Amino acid sequence: MIIRQLTHEETIQHWATISSYLEEVLKHGQGESTLTDYLRKILNNYAHCWAVIEDGQILVVGLTEFLQYAQHKTLHIIAFSGSNFEEQSKVFPTVEQFARDTGCARIEMWGRKGWLKQLPRYIPGWEEAYTVMSKSLL
Repeated sequence: MIIRQLTHEETIQHWATISSYLEEVLKHGQGESTLTDYLRKILNNYAHCWAVIEDGQILVVGLTEFLQYAQHKTLHIIAFSGSNFEEQSKVFPTVEQFARDTGCARIEMWGRKGWLKQLPRYIPGWEEAYTVMSKSLL
């Protein structure tokens, strides 16, 4: 099993697979991004595309980005998608090390309630910091 950040070329080469995973993520969002938005962020170096690869197959796809707060830099997890949470969780140690290596003080994510139950089971140290609520005005 290989866990790593994809290059721009690899992202483009495997976009059909990557986008199929990300479509699942978009179903649970608030309409804040599209697949084109994600690809644009990756190719413009605003986001990082991660993959878990086994036997040449991409099993998990993830997106992260840096958030620069006034007091510290954070690695924000935009999305992770894969066959199941146990598979998805395998990428976290690599992503956490990337955050440390790039000077981040924290790693964070916003997600559905299911993540709150699952994340600490597979990756110790995660705790709820905020609850994000939204109301449509349209």
